[in-house]
Amino acid sequence: MNNQTCYEMLVNNCDLKKGSILFNKHKISINKFLKDIEEFSISLAEIGFKKGDVLTIYLPTCPQALVGFYACSKLGIIANIVHPLLPLDKLKENLIQTKSKGLMFYDILIKDQKELIGLNQILINCSISNYVFFRKGLYYLYTKIKNKTCNHTIKYSKLIYHKNKNSYANIVLSQGHADDVVCTMHSGGTSGQPKIVKLTNRALNELSISLEKMYTRKNRGTEYGLVALPIFHAYGLGVAVHTCLTNKYSLILVPKFIPKEINNLIKYHNVTFMAGVPLMFKKMIEYKNFYGKHLSKLRDLWCGGDLLNESFIEHFDTILEKYKAPARLMRGYGLTEVGSVCAVNTFENYKKYSCGKAIPNTIIQIWDENENVLNPNTIGEIVVNSPSVMQGYLDDKGYIEKDGKIWIKTGDLGYLDKEGFLFILDRKKRSIKISAVNIFPSEIENLAKTHPDIDEACAVPYHYNEKTYIKLYVSLKNKEANKEKVKRELFTLCERNLIKYSWPRLIEIIDEMPRTSFGKVDYKKFDMI
Repeated sequence: MNNQTCYEMLVNNCDLKKGSILFNKHKISINKFLKDIEEFSISLAEIGFKKGDVLTIYLPTCPQALVGFYACSKLGIIANIVHPLLPLDKLKENLIQTKSKGLMFYDILIKDQKELIGLNQILINCSISNYVFFRKGLYYLYTKIKNKTCNHTIKYSKLIYHKNKNSYANIVLSQGHADDVVCTMHSGGTSGQPKIVKLTNRALNELSISLEKMYTRKNRGTEYGLVALPIFHAYGLGVAVHTCLTNKYSLILVPKFIPKEINNLIKYHNVTFMAGVPLMFKKMIEYKNFYGKHLSKLRDLWCGGDLLNESFIEHFDTILEKYKAPARLMRGYGLTEVGSVCAVNTFENYKKYSCGKAIPNTIIQIWDENENVLNPNTIGEIVVNSPSVMQGYLDDKGYIEKDGKIWIKTGDLGYLDKEGFLFILDRKKRSIKISAVNIFPSEIENLAKTHPDIDEACAVPYHYNEKTYIKLYVSLKNKEANKEKVKRELFTLCERNLIKYSWPRLIEIIDEMPRTSFGKVDYKKFDMI
């Protein structure tokens, strides 16, 4: 059993000789990164942070956010990681709810820093200039001109540099424990209600240990993992950052997903691993600079976070194969409550339409409503037992204890086949009952996306004369396509391939789908249309 903190696992397992972090075209050595964590830890203790306190990381994917996270792990502080564009009124609610003591923020994202004073936090001002070595002054001046600063903040740059080295002698640096809550993450909740998830050091470390067995290469040298996922998402922090660093990858940090820039990073750097969501990979192949011999470097590509169309996987893999890339797009499944990934396809265990098998040390079962384990190929709720399980939600435990194990009821419907491959049907709360028949929106959506002109689809219930029907929203690949013709073809497609209760009664073509902060299609927004 791993009894280290995330910080200790980082120090013991990162690539101290060749490792680096690339950010905004500037390279930071792993040794410099570790030094900044040490210095920042000392500073947090000096300004009054103690074990069990909460530091809110209100930052995009950047070096300061990672330094903050690992410093918290070292000191036994809880890193409350939130979306860097969360409105201030919502941020204030979160700070009160989590009992936060301090706030790390990005100066370029705060138009008037005086608005932060009323949050009653120790304010730590982070800047893009902290890790820029060329044109540093220009970045600093740009922020000064663009945004209003105040004198009530502490500059991050001062917290990672100590002139007086005697500071080291007076502070106990390592206070964290494996079972401490190392971070809080924000989840849609397995029951559909937003929740704050408490993850421990042990959970994230066990995730890294399990996923290491999924990689195709063990000797990574100067290979990069590309971090295009946000770190306020467990998939981003747990897989793209912590798992990569503790398995000797270097990192490329991307604070904002811009497909063309992502493609260039893959082209010009030794990127062999990337974890992403379907929308990311879909947008990447829309640009010409994605294609070329440089794809032959790619070895491991994982896709999760949302339902993934099989026809897209086949198309994407055809591109990779054309350029002799060893990688294939591997569909996976996970949730914040188990640290992110709990199942993924691999080269050794791969099956079309599935999310693969459970990762090592993880058990996936399918239960009925009475918590009985269902037989293979029987649809029920997906439940997970994993060493990466959360400690609980902020307001309740959020798990079930059964047979001496802790189980997370995911709220997702699916089944396991006889070989143990997991197939996802839909969110339990998304299933629609029409005349006592369970209708799965994803089945309708996946069928619609087989039409050559359909880009994305979202099926939702609507009510008329006290009866429930299906309405299908779609967006088009070709905006000039004949919309009425497309609708007629979709109606025919559904009538030929779905049971009658699943047929959409209405089809509406929209320009683009509404999205959640994680890039998923936000089906709840259609209730407002």
